[in-house]
Amino acid sequence: MAEGAVIVRAVEPTPYQREPGYALRYRDRRFTTGHGPGTDARERRALRRLLAQAAAPDGAWLDVPCGAGRLVGELPAGSVQVDRDPAMLAAIERPGRRACAYASALPFADGSFAGVLCCRLLQHLPTPPERIAVLGELKRVSRGAVIVSFFDAVSFVHLRRVLRRALGKTRSGRGAITRARFRREAAAAGLEPVRFVALRRLLAEQTFVLLRPLRRTLPHQGPG
Repeated sequence: MAEGAVIVRAVEPTPYQREPGYALRYRDRRFTTGHGPGTDARERRALRRLLAQAAAPDGAWLDVPCGAGRLVGELPAGSVQVDRDPAMLAAIERPGRRACAYASALPFADGSFAGVLCCRLLQHLPTPPERIAVLGELKRVSRGAVIVSFFDAVSFVHLRRVLRRALGKTRSGRGAITRARFRREAAAAGLEPVRFVALRRLLAEQTFVLLRPLRRTLPHQGPG
């Protein structure tokens, strides 16, 4: 792929749209105001811990969805940023290779990347088949590790969200699952967790996970 190239790949019947200016506001304000800086620092620390343990082969990583490119500097040089929102890709200030695509249908050959990062996506996918499909696609294009984040249901923030829903408050559109469910869905996609790193265990939902291809054991063979 040429430097800075953008590949448009439509795989859904309707385009992805946000209100005008959303991408620039997300880039300039989401992680620089309010609780944003603290969240950004904790996510970077979690990612660095897992990258240090990933033992991935040399080469570029895939960052999907990349948003406005906040975490690209944490990944090896030459990594590729992918997002389904062209405005997000246009908001990235750092030069690099980019593609406009959906995480469930990546326009790359098997094993194209040394590793894959998928941050802040799974909590927006409401059903197990959707999450499993994305995890399977991340595994397909990676030669090494897969690092993802998800919302852990065993947390104070999730309990508060459940109570708000019960009281008829506005739904956030984000969902949480337990670590046990995450393990089952990862296994269905051919992956297994190596390590979980919670940003604030039992308090906040956001949790990062280092995954590797599932090592299947051979059936036991009795004496011949």
